[in-house]
Amino acid sequence: MTNTNGFSDSQESALLGEEEYKELEKELDFIPAFWTQNVSETKVEEKYDVILTEYLEEEKQMGDDEQYFQPETSIPVKEEFPGRHNFQVSLANQDSSKHWVYSQTLKKVFINMEETLPLRFKWEPPIDGFLLRTAMVFSLDQYASDPVRRCHNHMAPNNSSNRDIDPRVIKHVIRCTDHMSMYEERNEHLSIVTPLHTPQPGSQYVPVGFKFLCKNSCPSGMNRRPTELIFTLEDRKRKVLGRRRLPVRVCSCPKRDKKKEEAEIVDAQPDLKKRKLCMSVGKKMMPSCDTHVFSVQLNIVGKENYLAVLKYAYDIMAGQASRTGQFEFFKPYMDDILRKTP
Repeated sequence: MTNTNGFSDSQESALLGEEEYKELEKELDFIPAFWTQNVSETKVEEKYDVILTEYLEEEKQMGDDEQYFQPETSIPVKEEFPGRHNFQVSLANQDSSKHWVYSQTLKKVFINMEETLPLRFKWEPPIDGFLLRTAMVFSLDQYASDPVRRCHNHMAPNNSSNRDIDPRVIKHVIRCTDHMSMYEERNEHLSIVTPLHTPQPGSQYVPVGFKFLCKNSCPSGMNRRPTELIFTLEDRKRKVLGRRRLPVRVCSCPKRDKKKEEAEIVDAQPDLKKRKLCMSVGKKMMPSCDTHVFSVQLNIVGKENYLAVLKYAYDIMAGQASRTGQFEFFKPYMDDILRKTP
């Protein structure tokens, strides 16, 4: 089945074998996401620390090359650009889930907490070796420098979503369903880095899912501030090759909140509502059409054709009178047509 994006719902990214996985791990030195593994906290801490130390050492060496080094900044950059690889992100078919909804008007996703948002990433050519960095940020400029973290209640150790999870992963609002993802923190800002594989043969995209483990309404967390996801396509040296953004609201009732925010947009446009109201009640407005009067003399063969021409002319002016409210202006010319009608 093909959705509006033109991609097949059954297409998925190619799976890696154990040997390929080890080779990729050696090349990228990534930090695996241990939140899906049932291991003790001590073992997780030890393995996480070893891999993290190696990863940071490699980044330190890359820092000597200013052309490729990704500078650390307290304010995330949000401007979109596809780059030379035409980086794109799209939503999967929504018919398969009732837990999230997309607003075409707001270009925004509304989703329940702990539900998966299926996304599709595409780049050209679809070669291997790229990384996807996903960060959740605040949309408003006055909060741009504030890191997005989970609230105190959802970070509590007794929360079911925090079992067998590394403490440094618990603070992330979003988690990637790809087990090869690694969780980073720079200047208190959190992000997830996921290796992108070559799309499956016959496919043009790679599917990646994300879960949200805190709500926008949580007081000690996002505290009702609007948020969005920032996706960046990066190479192995962390050079940004493309960037996309997707506003997201994590809530209890996606459909209700979608309708509410869309209504707020309409209420914020009083001038538009006023113009529509004036047109509906026939208030006088300045002419929005050509009011120059032309005199036409025609010889028409056939009575039915003659009546059709008169009716067409009458209907045109009646329509313009209704749309513009200029009934007094058009009335004499419409009456003249009626007098000429047999």
